[in-house]
Amino acid sequence: MGIKKLKVITPTFSPPEGLDSFPMPTLVFHAPSKTLHANSAFEEAFGKAPLVRFSKSPKVSLIHERPIDLTLLASPGRHEGYTIEDTSGSKIPVEIRVSPLKGASEDTCIAVIENIQVRQNLETQLIQNHLDLKNAFLELSRTQAALTQSAKLASLGELSSGIAHELNQPLQAILGFSQELAEFEKLSPAGTEFVQDIIHASKKMAEIIKSLRSFAREAGEEKTETSIEHAVREAAKLMSHSLTQKGIRLEINVSPQIPLLLANPIQLEQVFVNLMSNARDAIEAAHPGRGLIRVGITSNANAIQVVVSDDGCGMSEEIRSRIFDPFFTTKEVGKGTGLGLSISYGILKKLGAGIEVHSEPGHGTEFKLTFRPLGITQEGEVA
Repeated sequence: MGIKKLKVITPTFSPPEGLDSFPMPTLVFHAPSKTLHANSAFEEAFGKAPLVRFSKSPKVSLIHERPIDLTLLASPGRHEGYTIEDTSGSKIPVEIRVSPLKGASEDTCIAVIENIQVRQNLETQLIQNHLDLKNAFLELSRTQAALTQSAKLASLGELSSGIAHELNQPLQAILGFSQELAEFEKLSPAGTEFVQDIIHASKKMAEIIKSLRSFAREAGEEKTETSIEHAVREAAKLMSHSLTQKGIRLEINVSPQIPLLLANPIQLEQVFVNLMSNARDAIEAAHPGRGLIRVGITSNANAIQVVVSDDGCGMSEEIRSRIFDPFFTTKEVGKGTGLGLSISYGILKKLGAGIEVHSEPGHGTEFKLTFRPLGITQEGEVA
């Protein structure tokens, strides 16, 4: 009697009723029979769904391009970071929700597939909009700061004309009497030298007052080919007595062939007088009787750079943010008007020059000025 062969019955699975009426692309996977059914919404969006399409998982280098495979279709849960090709062959990012199929045998899962391309595009756009808004806010903040500074300078301009008028009257008296002394009185050689110094300084003050009036009117000043080195050395002459009295050394280092620039030389000199004056006061506050101010002038094809540094008391960030405000000063009453750096800022602004300030409490201060050269180089010292 022969051995009777047992017939292996392969389980079968039919698609659930109403699968095609479901609006979302959907797959139903019966693991025991390896049967896969797709509804019409899936086929319309992603094409036919033969079992071989999901049997192998090719290696990919990017995690967000993982393809769907049979293991995934048999794993209940929410799955992200997968892609599937649509009918045109493009990879579409999808989110898959796999759950056991109610009323069906065990190991039968239904997978609802959602195209999240639009959502990802919206998220990307939202991130870009956030970055754009952040950049716009920063630009608005910079614009607001510039407008605030312009408003402060406008307020200064309203006061400058009256101040200049009041200063000009006694100055003319000083200049006139000094000229009378020089011409008609017999003075000693030292007295003659002192009177000439008074006349020279008075004329410079008159030019500064003139520029202050012009600054107040926002009018165009007479500009000429100007040497920055000459302006720095003239400012040093005006400050030399004050610096020597306080035991402060001034070092000026100039690179060869510094180009000229188009500027008002008196205004430029005024900027450096203000910077040296502030450096002197900072040194006096930190360690009276000794100190060093350095002025370095360098250039390249596109810019002239002047660095004025000191070893004074330095500034906090809060003070540094306000040093160009009109009438802002940390000095005692009667020792500072708070106008020097504000006026210097206005002069530099008109020249199209840049100014940077680096300072820390107890570590001195550095002003870095950047000018646009005229394009003409001049060798040697400027008389």
